[in-house]
Amino acid sequence: MKNLLLIDDEPDLLVLMKKLLKKQGYLVSDAHGGREGLKIAREKHPDIIVLDAMMPDIDGWDVARELKSDPDTRDIPIVMLTVMSEPKYQKMSFDYSGADWHVPKPFEPDMLFSILSLAVEDRSVIEEKVEKAVKRDMRMKQVLQMINPKLLASKYDYLKD
Repeated sequence: MKNLLLIDDEPDLLVLMKKLLKKQGYLVSDAHGGREGLKIAREKHPDIIVLDAMMPDIDGWDVARELKSDPDTRDIPIVMLTVMSEPKYQKMSFDYSGADWHVPKPFEPDMLFSILSLAVEDRSVIEEKVEKAVKRDMRMKQVLQMINPKLLASKYDYLKD
């Protein structure tokens, strides 16, 4: 079972997400805001973090940036889950904060679960899955650029425009 930390300031969403994630087999801890999320992430070292971008105390991008700059937490995969879906916010998730994934709200639960299972897998397994998916359907490039452009690194130069 993988340990997952869910950080969001919306209590109703936390309750719903916890139930969904527990049914998927995750051990879920939650934090009601960015500062609490930072504290719990440093204490528990979860296998993955699902993080809202817009929170009143400290936004999720700054939380992710702080975690990614800390040698003790930088390798924890971070999934930004946010209503902010425009390209400039995706860029903030990846370039500014160092998050590994960007999933817009509202989201399809099955898509989120697929992303979470990918995010906690070994890097070589992910690369193999990406390569197979892209070979099957070149539109996957667009999907991957939207949710995780890091997967389209130098190994996949043939996919770049």
